[in-house]
Amino acid sequence: MLGYRHAFHAGNHADLLKHFFLFHSLDYLIQKDVPLLYVDTHAGAGAYDLSSGYAAQNEEWQGGYQRLMSSQGPLPQSIQRFKNFLEASISASGMYPGSPLIADRILREKDRRVFFELHPADYETLKNLFNGAKQVTVFNTDGFTGLKALLPPPSRRACVFIDPSYELASDYEKVITSIQEALRRFATGTYIIWYPLLAREEARTLRESLLSLHRGNSVYLEIQISKARERGMFGSGLVILNPPWSLQSIIPEALPVLADMLKEEQEIYLPTYRFVREL
Repeated sequence: MLGYRHAFHAGNHADLLKHFFLFHSLDYLIQKDVPLLYVDTHAGAGAYDLSSGYAAQNEEWQGGYQRLMSSQGPLPQSIQRFKNFLEASISASGMYPGSPLIADRILREKDRRVFFELHPADYETLKNLFNGAKQVTVFNTDGFTGLKALLPPPSRRACVFIDPSYELASDYEKVITSIQEALRRFATGTYIIWYPLLAREEARTLRESLLSLHRGNSVYLEIQISKARERGMFGSGLVILNPPWSLQSIIPEALPVLADMLKEEQEIYLPTYRFVREL
């Protein structure tokens, strides 16, 4: 969607959730020597200055990134490692890292990165961020349609991160169609799909629609940050198809802590997750 700018939401609760699990997924996947293809279908600008521009208008990062940075007391090791990673990334670049920069800092020289971004201004920023990087390709095209040409990768290993705005109702169906086609071409890749918790029907049914497409291992997880309401997002979720095995221990350890850290109200909103085994 050309009117959507992720900078307004950079570092918010949804970013913390999706980037935490992206970090740990890639950290596990690079343990195998075979090269990995990483695809980001809605990459945004790649990095954001939280103190100025769009990010400073609503300061949504105060309810996400800042909560993590100001957390007191001991944290689960998985969260502490992610916190240290963010601190190091921001120290190195002076910017809050979006998913492309997070992936680039984790991946190895032999791993390929492919980023799609449709918004012309964000595309230019993203392209300049990775100017001259040999293993990075940036496309100013629709990631939904561009993904299928990349699968299956020659190495037979890939992690695909799908994070649209969902401001267009058609995005929900495009996510389902894109995953369906991707699984047909490459069923063993790791697919990480973010979705908002909203009252609208398409949002409420997306999780089960995605899970029904895959007969292999998968997991979904959700955190609620406020009471469910008719308008506006009240939480976030992820569906991960072929999840890294490390998430089996990380999710029960970290998700309740993240949910409590990121909630906007005093009420207790218990996070939910479920591992789905191969039939």
